[in-house]
Amino acid sequence: MQGRLTQSLGWVFSAVLLGACGPTDPAEVVDVSALAEREQGVLYPPPLPPSGDIVDSTAFMGPLHLGGSVQTQFTTQPQYLSFAFNVAAGAQVKLEVTHLGSSMYLDTGLFVYGPKDANGSYGTTLVAQDDDAGYGQLSKLASLSLPQGGEYLAVVSTGTGVGKRFRLQLGCLNGDCVDPALFATCDLDVATRIEVCVQALVEEVDPVLGRPYTAVEAFAACTDANDAYASYLAECAAPQPKPWCTSGQQAFLQRMWPVCQDFYRAYYGVGPLALGNLPLSGPLQAALAAGNGHCKTGENWCDGLLATYTVPGVATVPQSLSQVADAVLYAALGQAADHYRFERMPDLTYARLGEYTGRWFPELLQAFPAALGNGSETPLVAHYHASYPVAPGAKDYHHLYVVLFPQSYKVAAFQVIQHEI
Repeated sequence: MQGRLTQSLGWVFSAVLLGACGPTDPAEVVDVSALAEREQGVLYPPPLPPSGDIVDSTAFMGPLHLGGSVQTQFTTQPQYLSFAFNVAAGAQVKLEVTHLGSSMYLDTGLFVYGPKDANGSYGTTLVAQDDDAGYGQLSKLASLSLPQGGEYLAVVSTGTGVGKRFRLQLGCLNGDCVDPALFATCDLDVATRIEVCVQALVEEVDPVLGRPYTAVEAFAACTDANDAYASYLAECAAPQPKPWCTSGQQAFLQRMWPVCQDFYRAYYGVGPLALGNLPLSGPLQAALAAGNGHCKTGENWCDGLLATYTVPGVATVPQSLSQVADAVLYAALGQAADHYRFERMPDLTYARLGEYTGRWFPELLQAFPAALGNGSETPLVAHYHASYPVAPGAKDYHHLYVVLFPQSYKVAAFQVIQHEI
C-alpha cells in the first residue's frame, strides 16, 4: 500500500495548478507528503465485530501447521482470510506471505490475534501486524515471539487482490514452538515401526544365526541409533510431517526416542518400565499437607506420603495398570517392597479408593484428577499392603495406592501408613 501512483499524480496536479495561475493569483498548495502517508497507512485490517471475536469478521479457512503452509485465493475485495495455528509458550515463529505461490502484484496485510481464551474467542487485540515487509507488497513477520502458548489466529487481507492467490507459510525459529506433551509419549507410527521390526525378527529364522532373534536381540536391533534416524526421516520428510517434527531431529532423539525405548524395553520383557520424575505440583503438596493434618488430629493415626511420575507409553494408546504397578512399587519403596513383603491386593475403583482413604485425605482425592489427568479419563488404582511390628504390641499397616491416569501417562504413588495405637 505504498501510494506511489497517488503521490506522482498529486505532484503533477500541483504543477498544473501552479502553471495556470497568474503572478497575482494565489495557488492552492497540495500537501503531497501527507497524502502519500495516508495511502501508505491502509493495511485493510478486519473490522471489529460486535461479538468481540475477530474471527467473526473473517472467512475462517482452517488450520496452519508449524513448518507448513497453506495456499488459497481472494474472491472479493476487501477480504480477510484467517487461519489458526498452535504454539507452545515461548515460541518464536516466522509468518510470511511468500513470493513462491503468490500472484504477481498482490498487495496484502498480515495480522495476528490471540491466543484463544477459555470461551473460544481470539479477542480483538492485535499481537502483531505487517504490511509490506515481504517480497514486493507481500507481508512478512520475520520474527514473532509468543510468550503465551495456545491457539492464535493469522489473518491475511487485501483491498485490491480479488482473484489473486497467495501462500502463507509458518516456521519455528527457536525449536520451542511445539507443545512438550507431544514428546511425552512415543508417536503411534514410530511405535508401529518398532513393533513390526521386532515381530519380524523374533518370528523369522535369521540366515546368519540360523534361528530367530531373541526378544533381547530384536529389541537391541530395532531401537538403535540407525532406527531412530530412520524413524525421524519417515515421519518428518513425509508430505505432511508430524507436528513434533518442527522442533528438529535432536528434540526427537533426546526426548521422544528414549520414551519409545523405555516403553518397549518393558513391553518385550527386556527390562523394567522406567518412570520419569514428575515434581509434586503446588496443589498436590497443599492437599497432602491437609491430609496429614487430619491424620494428626487427636492421635497420630496415620501418615501420608506422595510421589508422582511420568509413564512411558504410545500416543493415543492408554497405558496398562499391570505394566505400571510393579514399577511404581519399587520406585516408591525400594528394597522395603521385598523386605516387608508387600502383597498385591485386588485393584480398586477410584470411588472405592475414596472409601479407603477419604476420611483423612479428601482434598488429595479431589486434587489428583486436575493435577494428573486430562479432565475426562478414569483413574486406575492398584493396591499393595503390608503390616509389620514397630513396637511391642503395635503394628503399622502400610498401604501403597498406585493411581494411574492412563491417557495422560502420569501416576501417583500414594502411601498411607496407619499406626496401631
